[in-house]
Amino acid sequence: MAKMNSKFKYMYDAAPASALIVKDHVAKTASFNGPAITLDKVGGYWNAEDPILADSTVAIAINVEAADKTTGDETYTIELEAGPVGFATSIKTGKVTVPGPGQYVILVDFDTLKAQKPDVAAIRLAATLAGTTPSITAHAWIAGKIIR
Repeated sequence: MAKMNSKFKYMYDAAPASALIVKDHVAKTASFNGPAITLDKVGGYWNAEDPILADSTVAIAINVEAADKTTGDETYTIELEAGPVGFATSIKTGKVTVPGPGQYVILVDFDTLKAQKPDVAAIRLAATLAGTTPSITAHAWIAGKIIR
């Protein structure tokens, strides 16, 4: 049996349609929002060949390449934000506090999300950076079905 050398459970998906933080290797030094992904409309199972994102439970993988801790007061929080397109009345859920490099996962059950926010039509990641010299290099994507 082959040995897996990756320490990550979820392998990176380079498809632009799944990117919640673009993999550009650029350090971010202030709070930011990732690109929004508009959820597809749920039709009947009879006319959907592929799994439907808005009717699934998925993992969102966040790979942190670097997180500055030079002065010791830097903090990094990444949350899933959901709401109507434009996020005028959004909610934040699935909070991850990042202590350093590694892979972090937010599990999303869209049925629960729709119960919390009935008009949810889009998702994105919202990152809050704080401290003296915050700097984080990361990328994130919808990793698909939850791996157990």
